Amino acid sequence: MSYLEWFETHANKHHTIVQKLNTQKYTKEKIIDYFLFENMVENEPDFCPLYANKQKCHNIKALNCYLCACPHFRFNDAGLRVEEGVTCKSECSIGFKKSGVFVYENVAHLDCSACIVPHTKAFIRKHFDVEWKKIMHACLVTSPKA
Repeated sequence: MSYLEWFETHANKHHTIVQKLNTQKYTKEKIIDYFLFENMVENEPDFCPLYANKQKCHNIKALNCYLCACPHFRFNDAGLRVEEGVTCKSECSIGFKKSGVFVYENVAHLDCSACIVPHTKAFIRKHFDVEWKKIMHACLVTSPKA
């Protein structure tokens, strides 16, 4: 699955859940709380493939899945740039020092597993919008770097 396919599919799943919560008159705070990992595993098992094994993507106690993916993540399926014959398809726009990169078949991908930035309630409150794609609008890089 390409980054763009995942992005669109995830946006649709997120939208469906938030719409359901809005019809139940959930407040911003209740919506954010609904996306806590333990609740999502129980009530929205199809939201993330890791939920099937109750596995977290980040090793933090109060993992919040509202911003699955990060507004600082940048991607382009055609590649952002090529370095030493390796196509880089994703990166962190804030250059988080603990992030890593893994290369598979000459394609480099960002490894964000050491970063908890988008999974805290404070960060989510600061960037909150009921439309996930509005928060994530800068992720898709349409013009790769030369």
